[in-house]
Amino acid sequence: MINKVNPQTAFLIIGLIYGLGFLLATPAFQVPDEYEHFYRSLYVSEGHVVPEKLGNLSGVYVPKSVKFTSDTVNQEWYTFLQNRDNKTNLTPLLRIPFNSKNMVFEDISRILVITYSPVPYLISAFAIDLGKLFNLAPLVLMYIGRLANLLVWVFLTYLAIKITPVHKWVFLMISLIPITLFEAASLSADSFLLGLSFLIIAVFFKYAFDDHITKIDVKKVYILFILFILLALTKWNYILLLFLIFLIPAQKFGNRKKMLQVTGLLFSAIIAVVGIWNLIVKSLYVPIIPQVSISGQITYILGDPFRFPYILINTLITNGASYQFLFIGNFWLDVPLPTWWIGAYIATIIPVALLDKSRINITRNQKSISAGIFIMNFIVACAGVYITWTPVGQNVIDGIQGRYIILIIPLLFLLLYKIRDFENYYETINGKLVIKGKPVIKIVYDNLNLILIAYVVIFLSITLLIFIFDYYI
Repeated sequence: MINKVNPQTAFLIIGLIYGLGFLLATPAFQVPDEYEHFYRSLYVSEGHVVPEKLGNLSGVYVPKSVKFTSDTVNQEWYTFLQNRDNKTNLTPLLRIPFNSKNMVFEDISRILVITYSPVPYLISAFAIDLGKLFNLAPLVLMYIGRLANLLVWVFLTYLAIKITPVHKWVFLMISLIPITLFEAASLSADSFLLGLSFLIIAVFFKYAFDDHITKIDVKKVYILFILFILLALTKWNYILLLFLIFLIPAQKFGNRKKMLQVTGLLFSAIIAVVGIWNLIVKSLYVPIIPQVSISGQITYILGDPFRFPYILINTLITNGASYQFLFIGNFWLDVPLPTWWIGAYIATIIPVALLDKSRINITRNQKSISAGIFIMNFIVACAGVYITWTPVGQNVIDGIQGRYIILIIPLLFLLLYKIRDFENYYETINGKLVIKGKPVIKIVYDNLNLILIAYVVIFLSITLLIFIFDYYI
């Protein structure tokens, strides 16, 4: 029976169970910048759209109870990490009422979170607002916000897996990478971004590869418009995903001219939204590193455009090995999983991509477009980090994290879909490896759903145990 479970249902069950596991196992506020994300969610829950400027500071007003809770948690965990024999006790924080009457200003100008729009915080803000009706403790509200984000991520990813006509199991395995669950079950804006980016990619795959869709009508264009406005107001670095529109055969638009017109209109709208929002918040961000200057770095890049590719390559050579840890399972940015464990999971996704037997045909040109857009988005994401977080003129980009790749990695795995040489090899060895008269490869393929579900469950269970032992025992 379990072998008949479709990938979206399998994801729904596994994602909820292990998402809750990571939500509860991850200490309060220990996801990167989670304090600031919590403050933004609270501020949005009060009906505010843009953080405030107070002299040279930029930030939000939060209740004293929230400030006390975050400071206490921060101190408790710092003490614990210095000496694991020190036991933390956050139970008293559960009895502190929210009390929104006594407010204090919290400066978050040195974190890019200050520039984010309210969009990625709407769901957690709504959940927190419900919790405030009962005057719940700030610590409880934090977990309620996490839960809301997790549920939305599960829903968006479930839709993505259901919608995509190809690589459903690849989407599932990438979605259940430990660091994905870690971010999804947090207050980070990346929780919404992860689900949204997968849904956008799945929609493009549906429009491009599904033969039942013969025309891209106004309704489908509106869907793309809404998705990309949400993306632009969540994290603009990935707006070049729009160019996945070139995966879609031009005849589905009527002709190439109409296709280019739709692309131009969508891109113009996205750029306008990004530009307007950046104008609104441009004065709020004050880099924590004095040598960082957004305008200075842009001037540096434009002054020598061919230098940035060298900087990017130099960064990948210098720090490339560390990105694999961050990509698969580096928690708190400093708790890597064993290398062999990481390699095993990556290695498993590759044959899953190769063994996809969907009847849909994808041309070599479409695969090239997918890979090209992956590269473009990766370069833009790195450029964003270089501009906002790296000292002007530095030859290595600071702050790149491998988890940034997760958002777009399905595009790269599309290269492995129905590789003819692999299919020929598959047919050759299928008749040579036999158990009790049945080809081994066919047995594996016929039971692939069961094998993948079992593997992912075992992998995540052990990962969660490693996670807990590293920080609690």
